[in-house]
Amino acid sequence: MISQCLVAMPQVSPAARKALSEAGSDIKTGLVSLMIPAALLYLALYALVKKKTGVFVMLDWMAIFAFAANGTLVVLECSVARSLQLFAVAIGTMKALDFYARRKSPPKYTDPNPPSDSIIALLLFTELRYESFTPNYLRTAPAPAQLEADTTAEYVCYQKRDLKGGKQVFSTFGKRVASLQTPGRKAPHRFSEAFDLVIHAAFFLATQFLFPLSNPTVQAIQILLAIYVIWESLQLLLRYKTSPPLFGPVYTASSLASFWSETWHTAFASPCRSLAYDPLRRHLPAKYGVPESFAKGVGIIASFSLMGLFHAYSLAPVLPLDGILRIIAFFLLNGIGTVIETAIWGRNAHWGKALLAWTFEIVIASWTVEGLSLPKGLQNISWDSICNVGGVKRG
Repeated sequence: MISQCLVAMPQVSPAARKALSEAGSDIKTGLVSLMIPAALLYLALYALVKKKTGVFVMLDWMAIFAFAANGTLVVLECSVARSLQLFAVAIGTMKALDFYARRKSPPKYTDPNPPSDSIIALLLFTELRYESFTPNYLRTAPAPAQLEADTTAEYVCYQKRDLKGGKQVFSTFGKRVASLQTPGRKAPHRFSEAFDLVIHAAFFLATQFLFPLSNPTVQAIQILLAIYVIWESLQLLLRYKTSPPLFGPVYTASSLASFWSETWHTAFASPCRSLAYDPLRRHLPAKYGVPESFAKGVGIIASFSLMGLFHAYSLAPVLPLDGILRIIAFFLLNGIGTVIETAIWGRNAHWGKALLAWTFEIVIASWTVEGLSLPKGLQNISWDSICNVGGVKRG
């Protein structure tokens, strides 16, 4: 197995070294160019922490326009570097818009011994998951001890976090009932993030050698596992000590809803909620008399559509047009499927629900992968064309 892994590792030729050098140079250029919009966003968050809403709004919109200008005017030649740049632009823009939408009720620091406002602003700036301040009933480790002990009571959503030895508690948006005895709700799955990372990495390597790499379903599973391994590795390296897990065990997903809300990463749940789900859920019934259940369904589809556009924008430099359209369709179909699934089964668990969910997910993921023009397996990665991934020509 070790010899197979060594054979599978692509050789780095002089042309590959040149391409990697170009990619590294472009990544440095991109990072430098993003310093201005990032600084504006940090200053905006600092103003928000200081409760200077007017200053926050001005700086926040300056940051939004600066991110937009960066994505438009600073065009990196290496497609991979350009894609990473657009991911940063999209994430920064969504964060700025998310805080603008939440400016009247941002996460609040509630510990009696808070750090300086500049540190709180830094936490808000570096945290993708504001909902990570909220313990997830599935992702119990490392939840606060008092919450682990109380499995049926109502609790205020909060999460302890450490920074330089200082304990911090952020309150979030209301209360949540975590009754693990409720029929149809799964008991919390206790797991080790590190152990689960090893399991998923082993599955990923197994797909490289034990299954046909030309099969789109195998490729779809490889991409799923690769995303898990990369993001979870970064999570274990960069998280705060008491951050909840980024992923639940993927193999525990029993529905589309549980896959996207409980087991897959929720890095962008906050902007999806504030920019798509909440506005539609609130305004459609209030202004147009739309039934609330219908408005929730529209909000869910809109949230998935937002993620489709986010991924399409960020991956455009490395995908052909057909692949971009399939990415959008993938998220849209997941949103529609989640709404239909919820309408039929609600929150009740059922083996048929799980079977249909996994079948649906694998089918549309396989169809999506067919249009992505990505290397088939690790051994087929061509490092000398790393700046032209997928053969997408740039003008």
